[in-house]
Amino acid sequence: MAAEKRARRIYSLAPTQLFGVCVTALGQLKATIDRHDVERGAIVATLGAGPLAAVSELSLALLPRDDGQTELVVTWRARRRAGDRRVLSAFLDSVDALAGQERTGIIRE
Repeated sequence: MAAEKRARRIYSLAPTQLFGVCVTALGQLKATIDRHDVERGAIVATLGAGPLAAVSELSLALLPRDDGQTELVVTWRARRRAGDRRVLSAFLDSVDALAGQERTGIIRE
């Protein structure tokens, strides 16, 4: 199984606003939301369908910061057939586009 990948980004949005942006981005990617908790800022979703498809999991954590911004931590894991690592980049690109100029920082790991 492929190792997990993690990405962190900071947005000038309230946690509930960023939660909505993330749900919209997942919808655009035709993801299935397995679990979510608005109060804790957590979402777990899978992407990829069909018996021969590579299936990936994205786990999202939205962390409020003292400066009014929200940090988004996204963890990618392969679920079936080694997953598709491009899912993480596609998701982050979608969030960036939906958030417009609200992104203030990228933290690379």
